[in-house]
Amino acid sequence: MSGSFYRSTLGRAALPLMLAAASILMAVKAGANGGHFLVDDAATTPPQTCALDTWITRIDPTTRATVAPMCNITGASEWTVPLEYNLSNDELTTIGLDYKRVLWASRSGPALAGSAGFRYNRVTSEMDTYYLNIPLSFQPMDSLTLHLNGGVEHDRPLDDTYATWGVAATFKPVTGPIWILEMYDNDRRQDPIIAGGARMNVGSTRWTLDLGLARDTQLDETAYTLGINIPRLF
Repeated sequence: MSGSFYRSTLGRAALPLMLAAASILMAVKAGANGGHFLVDDAATTPPQTCALDTWITRIDPTTRATVAPMCNITGASEWTVPLEYNLSNDELTTIGLDYKRVLWASRSGPALAGSAGFRYNRVTSEMDTYYLNIPLSFQPMDSLTLHLNGGVEHDRPLDDTYATWGVAATFKPVTGPIWILEMYDNDRRQDPIIAGGARMNVGSTRWTLDLGLARDTQLDETAYTLGINIPRLF
C-alpha cells in the first residue's frame, strides 16, 4: 500500500503533520505501510485489488480526517485518491492523486519503487504540491524491516523546490502489535520529525488499527493519530 499520498504535509510548516505507523511483511521482503506513514515503503496493493486507509489526526486546535482509497487494477501500478477533511471547520480541504510502481523486487532481498503525485487545495482553488519519491525497503532479519526514502517536492504557492528524505524501522514480533520508529526531514527544516506507533489486528478480521504519535520539535507540535486499514475491499 502506498504511503506517499500525504507527502505534501511533511515538508510544509503551515500544514499539520499526520502519522499512523504500520508494516506488514510481504514476499518481496518489503513492508507495506499505511498511507499516513511518514516514510514510504517499496510495495503496492496486490494485483486486481482495492484497499482503503482512513485516519483521524489531532494537532491542537485542529482535527483532520483522511479517506484514501487505492487500487492496483493492472497488477503493475497502484493509484490512490486521498481526500482530506477538516473536521474543525467542516470542510473538504484537499484532493490528491498518487501513482506508485515497484521498479525492482527480490524474494530474498530488497525492493525498490517509485512514486509521484500532487495535491489540489480546495480552499485556495489551486494546485498545491507536487512530489517525487524513491523508497527502498529491505529486511535484515525476519522480525525487522527497514525503509529508506529519497525524493524531491515542489511547493507551488511558495515557488520552492526541496529535497526530502526519511528512514524507518519496523519490528514485527511473533505475537502482538507491529511497532515502528521513523524520522523524516527535508533541506528546508532545521530539525527532523520523529514518530512512532503500533498496528494491531481488529478481532478476527483482516482490518488493522493504527495508533500513532509524531513530534515536530521545530514547530513545537505533537500529532496524535487513530487509523483503520482495510487491506481488501474486493
